[in-house]
Amino acid sequence: MQGSLGSSTWRCAFLGALVALSSCVHSTPVTEGRNATSAPKHVILMVLDDIGWADVGYHGSDFLTPNIDKMVNDGVKLERMYTYPQCSPTRSSVLTGRYSFRTGMQHFTTLTPASTPGLPRKDGTKTVAEIFQAGGYATHMVGKWHVGYSKWSQTPLGSGFDSFFGYLQGEGDYYNHSLFSCLGAACIFKENRGVSSPVGEGAAGYDFWDNRQPVYDAFGQYSMDYYDQKVDEILKPYGSKDIAPEKPLFLYFAEQTLHIPIQAPPDGSYVERCRKVTGGSQELNRTILCAMAGRLDDSIGLLSDRLKRYGMWNDTLILGLTDNGGMTYWGEVFPSSASSNWPLRGGKTTVFEGGVRSVAFLAGGAVPPAARGTSSNDLLHAIDVLPTLAGFAGLPTHDLVDGQNFWPTLQHGVAWLRHELPINIGVNPLGGLPFRPGLIGGGGLNYSALISWPYKIVVGNPYITWATADERRRDGWWTLKDYRYVPPEEEFALPYRLYDLEKDETEQRNLAGEPQYQDVVKYLTERVRWYASKANGYKFEQLNLPKLAGNCRWHNWTWSPFIREEEEENDDDDDDDDDDDDDDEVSDQEQELVI
Repeated sequence: MQGSLGSSTWRCAFLGALVALSSCVHSTPVTEGRNATSAPKHVILMVLDDIGWADVGYHGSDFLTPNIDKMVNDGVKLERMYTYPQCSPTRSSVLTGRYSFRTGMQHFTTLTPASTPGLPRKDGTKTVAEIFQAGGYATHMVGKWHVGYSKWSQTPLGSGFDSFFGYLQGEGDYYNHSLFSCLGAACIFKENRGVSSPVGEGAAGYDFWDNRQPVYDAFGQYSMDYYDQKVDEILKPYGSKDIAPEKPLFLYFAEQTLHIPIQAPPDGSYVERCRKVTGGSQELNRTILCAMAGRLDDSIGLLSDRLKRYGMWNDTLILGLTDNGGMTYWGEVFPSSASSNWPLRGGKTTVFEGGVRSVAFLAGGAVPPAARGTSSNDLLHAIDVLPTLAGFAGLPTHDLVDGQNFWPTLQHGVAWLRHELPINIGVNPLGGLPFRPGLIGGGGLNYSALISWPYKIVVGNPYITWATADERRRDGWWTLKDYRYVPPEEEFALPYRLYDLEKDETEQRNLAGEPQYQDVVKYLTERVRWYASKANGYKFEQLNLPKLAGNCRWHNWTWSPFIREEEEENDDDDDDDDDDDDDDEVSDQEQELVI
């Protein structure tokens, strides 16, 4: 299983430069899963939050993660699993198998509290939970959602899950389970400025749910303990010798750590074992982040132990991946953190390898024996999660899936023929506002990257700068030793960047200006244009602005769905009409990526 397919693949792609879906670029393995006569297997999809490439022991980290290391080393390392630079876009692709830029879920800001974007509903798209639910599985979710919540039908309970325990927003306090609505410069609702909330500073709203009910009893208690307890409640019946559940299990476990805020676990031993890990600042502290990683590692160890204790391990496939790279320390500004992606460049929010290379793996007793203890360098993406898990279970997907089924490659060594992968397609990515000439830099602000192995092109900005001044650029490197920042030598504002990932995995030599690579730049730019075209499925971001009706202040200080159930059907119809109108207003020329 190798990611490098050699120069012949590149020549094939180059000759077919303007062919939309050539066999050279998009060969899809045949769906193949378990034998129809075999017992159904359990499936656990585990999405980890903001784990840096160098935040796990098996990548040489100074963080101690023995449970993660063992699970991964006994399974399959997926060393070229790609995601988007941020959370919501990746999670939308994991759950639907579709590129986020084809569902309007590619927001670089991620989804804002009180906004209305969500997973597509009426175009035939199905979530991975809906696929497994239709296939006779019990479907449960624990942890972070962050792909839409304005109405209950957008939440996990309306997306194929039998139960949901966790939170709906992109982040939350680990103890108070709340998220601010107006805190300093980060103010979603100005009318909340100075107003006191019972659940946290900054007019915070509570966001910790057991199905449709807020879990107020958890206020002040560490969230990770609750997640582990809920997972045990879901798994334990399968170990019953009397009446075990009839349905096999599909569990979506979306862990909260290592996302900000950086808060130490209540057990002080986690911090003590990390005293030699230093870096960052007093507030954004790598020592505390190390302690959080230790608590995450124990959570994964508990999951493994319970699967074995309840007799489930041998019949379970676990697919784990991070939603993006680790958020690095680039200043005392939100949403900086203290992760390291060393030796990869950049981090979360950037399209460099440190921002989009995921810590990913397959584990569990259902991993084929011949594949255990191996590493794959095949070019994978979050869109492949749904078809791979469905293929393993022998379940059909849906017609709009962009991803491919990796299971036959893993099980039987079927050649993985993908060499091209759009990493991010960002057309004037400003919170859902459609492109208009002169809006920003004449419409030339782009945020796109694409791999055509072994080359990777970055078109426009490698990340979107914040309104606040960063203390340092986000496109450098953060070392492990002493957590030292190494700045890049190249300028930030460049129209193109080109890297040979086979020779330069750390993206230090920009080839875009060298004469012998001009044909490569031209071809890859055309491929980016192809993906950015409405004719080829591109869709602008769903409008990602907070609605007054969603103010947590009006919902008993909770971040609760705010469109009433009786309004949902009409609201869905209106949303569909609005989308069509927006498409009509934007010309074909404006739908193309402006370079």
